[in-house]
Amino acid sequence: MDAIKIEDFLHYANLGKLKAKGQNLVWVKGLPDASKKDKYLYTLETLQDGQVSPLSSFGQERDFVFLDENTVCFAGNRTKEKDKTFIYQLSLKGGEAREIAALEGEDFAVENVLVDGRLLLSRRVDLREAEKKQDPDEKDYVVLDEFPAYFNGDGIISKFRDRLFLFDPAKKELTELLKDDPYFNFDLHYVDGTDLYFTGDSYTQSKARKSALYQLDLNSLEYSQLLPKEEWSIFDICVLKGQLYLVATDEKRYGSEENPQFYKYDPEFKTLSLVAAWEDCWGDCVDTDLCLLDVRTSRVFEDCLYFTTTKVDHTVLECFDGEKVTPAFEFPSIEFFDFTSDGTCWFTGPNANETQQLYSYKDGQLTKHSSYNEDALKGRYVASAVQVDYQDYAGNTQHGWVLYPKDFAEKQKYPAILDVHGGPKTVYGTPFFHEMQVWASQGYFVFFANIYGSDGQGNDYANMRGHWGREDYEDLLKFTDAVLAKIPQIDAGRLGITGGSYGGYMTNWVIGHTDRFKAAASQRSMSNWLSDAFMSDVGPWDDLYSIDANNLDEKLDYAWQQSPLKYAKNVTTPTLFIHSLEDYRCPLPEGMQMFRALLYYGVESRMCLFKGENHELSRSGQPKHRIRRLKEITAWFDQHLR
Repeated sequence: MDAIKIEDFLHYANLGKLKAKGQNLVWVKGLPDASKKDKYLYTLETLQDGQVSPLSSFGQERDFVFLDENTVCFAGNRTKEKDKTFIYQLSLKGGEAREIAALEGEDFAVENVLVDGRLLLSRRVDLREAEKKQDPDEKDYVVLDEFPAYFNGDGIISKFRDRLFLFDPAKKELTELLKDDPYFNFDLHYVDGTDLYFTGDSYTQSKARKSALYQLDLNSLEYSQLLPKEEWSIFDICVLKGQLYLVATDEKRYGSEENPQFYKYDPEFKTLSLVAAWEDCWGDCVDTDLCLLDVRTSRVFEDCLYFTTTKVDHTVLECFDGEKVTPAFEFPSIEFFDFTSDGTCWFTGPNANETQQLYSYKDGQLTKHSSYNEDALKGRYVASAVQVDYQDYAGNTQHGWVLYPKDFAEKQKYPAILDVHGGPKTVYGTPFFHEMQVWASQGYFVFFANIYGSDGQGNDYANMRGHWGREDYEDLLKFTDAVLAKIPQIDAGRLGITGGSYGGYMTNWVIGHTDRFKAAASQRSMSNWLSDAFMSDVGPWDDLYSIDANNLDEKLDYAWQQSPLKYAKNVTTPTLFIHSLEDYRCPLPEGMQMFRALLYYGVESRMCLFKGENHELSRSGQPKHRIRRLKEITAWFDQHLR
């Protein structure tokens, strides 16, 4: 069999945004532009007579909504006109997309279709837009006077607001919601008939971390506040049988990383009452590098809220009926799902050792309906994930996986790479992971696990507050020992370690505490709690939570003790650093500090910086940059482990 090559991912289709109406389905296919390697092409696809069929070909249709059972609409700009957004409709029966509206302003998105045919639109508005148009030089300056000032993937967001609009296609009228309060920022929203429920906050300096909850009449446009800000962290909103429910947490037990529970809203007293306790996470947290289109967590169908959760290493579709939660079915990863009118659940996601496909599930029967990426992987060596059990820090049995190298021979010794996931509240599972498969094809064992701090095993297991670099580090070494004991063909003198984000933190931490790894690749890492707390886009809340502090000065010593940078003087491991210049989640200074410290102490190090990229480089960065990233890491391990 042939080896999987780094460039093969240029031919992998990524699926998502699946929606159903009646008996019809539409979803988005994302594919790297293999010719220019600088972008992705997004098209709409559907199922016709049991066969996957393309609906669009322009390459910019990244999202859509159903107008009716046979028609979808989407926003875009297929012209050369600047500062405009066009709304198009497209028949599932064939034909070209037809323009139905032209709006002044860029980047409108269609969020929903109301029962009367009006469209709910969203747009990020620049409050300084007028003065920038009056004075072109204003575009040369960045003025920050708000918190948060920037966000990963979004860039500078000071004086930006996410706004909602109503558009009447018949009258060609665009109405801005809460027009009298231009400082209001909409977060989560949910439409129930003529009612719009939404969360958000009006601010001029600091945005509330926990938004307030509102209800708006879509006819009169009058609204009222249901819950104040800073009391509840709201994950989801739904109406079942006329009753408002929230998926939310007050964060009183586990802080900012606490999993939500199910509450019923009391309109008389404007309070929430717990109706279903829940300790598991919200959504599909199974990690992969083939997911350009995020995931869909919930959907209301027949007066039930269906949602995904992660259990240890896979996804479960659950059903909340207003009183209790019951499981529907499970799968390695359920990324986007919806229901057709006959009760069939359709979803996109990867099975074990496979890439994303389209599936249906009904009455206990799972059916596969697509064959994406089969040609790209035909004749290629795809390593199967082999489970390896280990005893964690508390003496409990946990498991991870090992990918065996191509052309494995029992009497031969091989190098191995330990891959640590990000988060830490995410998980590894068995779906196809391109970078790991590349290394397995190149003759490496690859091993990975869900150590302490991972999602999918309840609040207690994921509670990293005050535990970074402790139980997780112990688990990582215990898992490594278990893998080496089980597989004698791994050369213990040729081990590498890599990881991104939290995995980058752990890579930095590990090399400062042991020399058993002979090469490391630290990606989009964090190295210093003292600097990251007020540099990261999610700090200081997440960082202060992580070190179990309310203010940084409460635990200055602890913050430094748990910073990998403190232990740079102990490092002997040759280390490659990968970082993006526009990474605001783990900002550039975090990787740069560790890199320069290793050079200062005489450790062989290399740093590769990517212009125009952010924290999502490995998942949605420009294809040519993703290729260069993986080439850098692979070459580094080849140099030091071969």
